[in-house]
Amino acid sequence: MTMQPVRIARPYQLTALFSPPAKLPARTLACVVHGAPHAVGHHDPRIINVALPLLAGTGVELWQATAAVEHGWAGEIGYAHSSDALFVQLRIAAPELTDDPRAASRRAYALLRDFFAARPQWHWVRVWNYIGNIHAGDGDAERYRQFNLGRADVLGQTPDFTRQLPAATAIGTAADDLLIYVLATRQAGVQIENPRQVSAFHYPRQYGPQSPSFSRARRLDWCDGHDLIVSGTASIVGHETLHAGNPTAQLNEIIHNISELQRNAGGQGWRAPAAKLFVRDPAIFTRARAALETLQTRVQHPISVLQGDVCRTDLALEAEVLFQRQTRPAPDPARAP
Repeated sequence: MTMQPVRIARPYQLTALFSPPAKLPARTLACVVHGAPHAVGHHDPRIINVALPLLAGTGVELWQATAAVEHGWAGEIGYAHSSDALFVQLRIAAPELTDDPRAASRRAYALLRDFFAARPQWHWVRVWNYIGNIHAGDGDAERYRQFNLGRADVLGQTPDFTRQLPAATAIGTAADDLLIYVLATRQAGVQIENPRQVSAFHYPRQYGPQSPSFSRARRLDWCDGHDLIVSGTASIVGHETLHAGNPTAQLNEIIHNISELQRNAGGQGWRAPAAKLFVRDPAIFTRARAALETLQTRVQHPISVLQGDVCRTDLALEAEVLFQRQTRPAPDPARAP
């Protein structure tokens, strides 16, 4: 887990907001807006609209760089980058996703692969996949299983690709399209797995013809601190779902899994500027409120509670977190030269 010394400071800051700013700050990398039941793309590549109803907490994530930002479009891919951090977003329209989910996923990831191949200085460390009607279809024809096949069709072309997978989330939305957005940095970081869980890319055949392609977390080390980027985490031990039908027990298991990732990443003192909890049904949020308060003690801002479908139908909830540890004060993007 030891990395070469990193000589740059953390190149981004994440702030959770209750509403988007009237005008984006100049150093904005991404403004991720949750809350609309049906979200559409935006002409500004820094604005990422996610079709997940907001049930509680903050609904906006504002990612700002500590240096000047350039943004634009490269074909279907929107991007914004500073010298050391990059966000990209991509949408595949509903007809294409509905017609052939595997082909739609394959084309999306091929576009991303080609974008990054032309910019080899960047390493994608975090991916968000929002899949319209994720459980449409039966058996191996389920949209999520087809999405996994399409993603692996592309990522699997890289030798030993399971050793360099980003942290990721895959959640079903009420929209019909496929939204993918990516955080990339100049360092690849370290892949972190959870000893309590089978790595997702090693799941057995019962979960589909292709196991998911993501790591449990990714650790980035900066000269002023460390980041632990935790993937969407559910109530899974080994490869099996635990506590089906019991949201409170599932959320407690999620907290246990997150704690294990923190331990496996090393060190103490991790704090989170923001976190998201995805729930399948609004009633689940009420039933699991006490356990949510336990998770909230680790998070600086109110946790975003969003209604969305988790990848397995017996999973009621999923959480994702960005943990950070400072070794010296972080710069203020608004005051950076």
